This record gives sequence, structure tokens and C-alpha cells, in this order.
Amino acid sequence: MVNNQPLTSEQRQFAEDNHDIILRFLRYKRLRYDDYYDIIAIGFIRAVRKYFERPDLRQYKFSTVANYAMRSDLYNHYRKQHRQKRMAYVVSLDAPVYGDTENNYIEIPIDNTSVDIIAYTELLERMAAILSREQFDIVRMKSEGYRDWEIARHYGVRMYAIQDELSSIKEIVSSLV
Repeated sequence: MVNNQPLTSEQRQFAEDNHDIILRFLRYKRLRYDDYYDIIAIGFIRAVRKYFERPDLRQYKFSTVANYAMRSDLYNHYRKQHRQKRMAYVVSLDAPVYGDTENNYIEIPIDNTSVDIIAYTELLERMAAILSREQFDIVRMKSEGYRDWEIARHYGVRMYAIQDELSSIKEIVSSLV
């Protein structure tokens, strides 16, 4: 859960006094200050809050707690950057999908040298006409690189339910091809 409350004056002073931990972390990991400072600083601020809110963490040095939080945020950043969706080809659907009034985009990971883009766009339009909104959203999430368990968590269902739904979608789509 994200805490949007500003730091107290005591927490702010503590963060300022220990700011060098961020710089040491960036230097140790050989990360460019301009590229990674914001990502690392968020983990650092989260560590400051936790250190003050949870007395059980006082048994550790603050630098240990901060390094753990910064490492976690850096890992999440890398994981997000390397999802399949970052290498996806973007296909624009000119017509609104399911009553949307703004432009809709869906990212499809395809090799545009081996697939006829026009035929693929027509297939997407036919899919949008046949699939339910939830099924189309599952396809969209899958094409963006989300794993089955991430989609299941998004919908609050078991992973097997998503896998069953994907099997149904594959049968529907295979009848279109």
C-alpha cells in the first residue's frame, strides 16, 4: 500500500542526514545518477518511513533497511523494463472498441517482417467484435507481457481460471484464422 503522507520533520531530517546512502548505493551498483536517482530515492523514502513506523527494524542498521528497499525498487524497475511489452509492435484501432470514445491502442508482440500488418489489424477488429470485454482485456494484458498469475491477481481469480479462459480465447481466435 502506498503511503502518500509527507514525511514528518523528524523523518525528513533523518533522511537528509542519511542521504549519502543513496549516493553510495548508486556508486556501488554503477548506476548513472541522472537515470536512476528517482527510482532509488523512492525506495529510500519508503525505508525511512518503515524505520520510524516499525520499532522491530531498529535492531538493524538503517543502511541495511534502506539498501534492501532500494534493491527491491531497482529489481522491480528492471523487471518492468524487460517485460515483453517493451518490444511490442503497436497497432492502432481507429474505431472505438466496446463503446470507448477515445483512440484505443493494443500492443501486439509481432515480427512485422513476417506478418502482413493489414491482415493482422483485420484479425484484431474481428476479435474485438467476437470477444467479451473481459476476454479482450485478458488478450491485451497477455500481449503486453503480463504473466498468467499477474492477470489472475488483477481479476482476483485463480491462475487456472485465467488459463482456462485463455484456452477458450485461443479456440475462438483459431476459428477466425
